[in-house]
Amino acid sequence: MSRDAILARIRTARPPATALPDIHALPFVQYDDRYAAFAGLIANLGGQALQLAENQTIRQAVAAHFPAHGRLVDLTQAGHEEADSPHAWHDVDVAIVPGQLAVAENAAVWVSTPGNRYRSLYFLTQKLVLVVPRAQLVDTMRDAYRHIRIEEHGFGCFISGSSRTADIEQSLVMGAHGAMAALVLFV
Repeated sequence: MSRDAILARIRTARPPATALPDIHALPFVQYDDRYAAFAGLIANLGGQALQLAENQTIRQAVAAHFPAHGRLVDLTQAGHEEADSPHAWHDVDVAIVPGQLAVAENAAVWVSTPGNRYRSLYFLTQKLVLVVPRAQLVDTMRDAYRHIRIEEHGFGCFISGSSRTADIEQSLVMGAHGAMAALVLFV
């Protein structure tokens, strides 16, 4: 059979089209306390959420949470450290990075930082601190997608909890493909 004949037979055997559901008519989850939902879920994932205390700086909160650390990179500060290659972040112990929004239903944080040429920092650091404005905590991924614009900077991703896997010899491995510890700090 020729290619065209095969494709023609496939087209005639297609099942009838099914209309997609109207997702705008469906009720979605709304949390009475988004922060409590987020904090509970990220704790289950091995991370932690904190709200910045009054008169507390980001650095003070990070020092209290990660008291002993080596190299720290803070992308939330003006004039922050730059990297000349993605490998420059290989020895970062704590990375403080801005998050644009957080999602209560899955404890994910959207990151899309235009000033960071090398996104390897998010995944090479041992401890990742995501700093998110309190007002940018939404209920669901549906809500999140209304706010994000992937084309803004050419890069964006959702990060949730600390990296771990249990598929290697049935043992839990922390930091398998990202940070070993994650802290989401709401400011």
